[in-house]
Amino acid sequence: MFGWLFRWLSTEMAIDLGTANTLIYVKGQGVVLNEPSVVAYTVRGGRKEVQAVGNLAKLMLGRTPGQIEAIRPMRDGVIADFDVAEEMIKYFIRTVHGQLSGWIKGRPRIVICVPSGATPVERRAIVDAAIGAGAQDAWLIEEPMAAALGAGLAIDEPSGSMVVDIGGGTTEVAVLSLEGIVYARSVRVGGDRMDESIISHIRRAENLLIGETTAEKIKKTIGSAAAPADGHGETMSVKGRDLINGVPREIIVSEATIADALTDPIEEIVDAVRTALETTPPELAADIVEKGIMLTGGGALLRNLDLVLRERTGLPVSVADEALNCVVMGTGKCVEDFERYKGLLSRV
Repeated sequence: MFGWLFRWLSTEMAIDLGTANTLIYVKGQGVVLNEPSVVAYTVRGGRKEVQAVGNLAKLMLGRTPGQIEAIRPMRDGVIADFDVAEEMIKYFIRTVHGQLSGWIKGRPRIVICVPSGATPVERRAIVDAAIGAGAQDAWLIEEPMAAALGAGLAIDEPSGSMVVDIGGGTTEVAVLSLEGIVYARSVRVGGDRMDESIISHIRRAENLLIGETTAEKIKKTIGSAAAPADGHGETMSVKGRDLINGVPREIIVSEATIADALTDPIEEIVDAVRTALETTPPELAADIVEKGIMLTGGGALLRNLDLVLRERTGLPVSVADEALNCVVMGTGKCVEDFERYKGLLSRV
C-alpha cells in the first residue's frame, strides 16, 4: 500500500561498478561519487575486516604490510570477491547518503550496468551484492547500451549505431538499433590489460619491475596506440626494482616504447571491432558507414586509438565528449526516467 511512498522517499541511484573505478549518479543531482574500485582489509578470526575503500585504499596498492591486503574486488567487469565487493558497495552508498541533504534518503532503487558478456550467475551476484548493500530494488542495464545512451546516440531510431566502450577490465563492442542490441561482444581486454602489457614489456626490455600504479601513470602520461612520427615521442622517468641487482633503479621510457608495449591489447580491440563489422547486417552496416564508430570509456582516451581504428576499418571514429562518464550518465538516464527506459533493464 505504501510502496509508492517508500520509493518516493528513497534516493534513486545509478552505479557504474567498474573494474577500475566506481561512479554513482543520484537522481536529480548527477554524478556524486567517482572513486577507485579498491578495498584494503585485514583477516581476523576468518573474517575480512575492511580498513579502507576507494581513494585511500588505492594508495595502499603494493604498499601494504603483511597483515593488510589491498585488492580490486571487480575483475573483467564482474565480481571476483563477493564479500569484499558487497562491503565496497555499502561504503559507497553510505558515502553518498552522507553527502545528501535533508531526511529524504531511505533504501535506494539502484540501476547497475553489467558487461554484455556477463553470465546469469555473474549478473545475479551483482544484484545480490546491491541488495545486500542496502538497495530496495536492483536493476541491470548492459554496458554498451548505457554507454550509447550516455554518449547521446539515437538508439531509438531504426538505424544502426556502433559503440565501443573500453573500460578497465573489458571492451564492449555493440551495434544498436530501435533500443535493442543487434550485436554485442565483450572481450576481456581493457585498461588493466594495457597496464599488464606495460609491466611485462619493461620487465623484458629493461630488467626492471614496476607496479600497477606506475604502469597506469605511464599509460596516462605517454601511452599511445600508435608509434610517434619521429620514432621516439615524449619521455618520462620511471622508478622500479632492478631484477638483476635487486636494488631500486630509475630509467627513461619513451612514447615509442609504450606504443610497442601496447600492441597486443590494441590489436585485440581492433579485431573485436572488425568482427562486429563483419557480423553486422548490411542495412545497419550502411548506417555505420555514415555515422561512424563512437568510442567511450577511459580506454578511449588513449592517444591515437581513434586514429588506429580509423585506419584499420576505413570508417569515421570519434571519441565521446565525456568518455569516462558515458556509462554512468547513460545509466543515470534510466534512473531519471525509469518508466521510459524500463524496457532496457532486467533483473538478472
